[in-house]
Amino acid sequence: MNAAVGVHTSAVEVIVRPMQTRAVVALARIEGRRLITHPAVVVTVALAILQGVPFILSRDATPEHDVGWLLQVSALFISFGALLAANLVALKSRRNGSEELFQSAPLSPAARTIALALAAVGLMALLTLFLLVGDYFIRSAGKGAATDTGRSLFPMFDLVQGPLVAGLFVLIGIAVARWFPRALAGPVVVVGLFTAINLAEKAATDAAWLRLTPVDPAFLDHGGMLAALHVAYLGGLAAVILAVAILRFGWTRAARAGLVGGLGIAAVTAVFQLAS
Repeated sequence: MNAAVGVHTSAVEVIVRPMQTRAVVALARIEGRRLITHPAVVVTVALAILQGVPFILSRDATPEHDVGWLLQVSALFISFGALLAANLVALKSRRNGSEELFQSAPLSPAARTIALALAAVGLMALLTLFLLVGDYFIRSAGKGAATDTGRSLFPMFDLVQGPLVAGLFVLIGIAVARWFPRALAGPVVVVGLFTAINLAEKAATDAAWLRLTPVDPAFLDHGGMLAALHVAYLGGLAAVILAVAILRFGWTRAARAGLVGGLGIAAVTAVFQLAS
């Protein structure tokens, strides 16, 4: 009898797990559309375009009007909008009073958190497309000779670090919503991160520890190995932040694995970045 019950339980788990995975992916698609079309993202994208148009159309070719920095600034600006949007999307059920209804749904809060995190993939793809289109128009306007650093216009910062930072910021917004479910928490974190990034970049532009900031100002000058280490470092930070968000609902095996693995990757890549 016990053997029969065990076989039945195993069969149910085999059926339920794929169904839950499909449900998480389906929810991620829905949340991805909400994230991309959220006013915080739409407005920051629109403002990024508006700030770039005057420089692109300007006939002044002096260094002060070199527009190579526009894509870098735009990527970071949109990332802040994504953080705020993800925070508000994650708080939507609490704001409209449907949190109890979600708690009775088949997906657990941790699974819904993972779905929200997967929604960042769509935003990262959209930002990559935005940067590609922006690069095309800047080059078409004849303003793509160099950035303010003297390097080629479209460095790895724009195609790699920019979208990765946007995804990282989305996870920060979700984690903040899970642990501090207040509408004011998101804007406070945005202001705090913006201030911290500005202070770090002004502190010492050549300091090795700046490589450990999400937006590495020296990423343009890194070689392939150092750039790869920074990308892996951002991935480790993302795993840690997602694990912290999931830990809000219990010390599960998946949360522990994500936290330990993310910390390990971030620590190892941080050491190699500082030693390079």
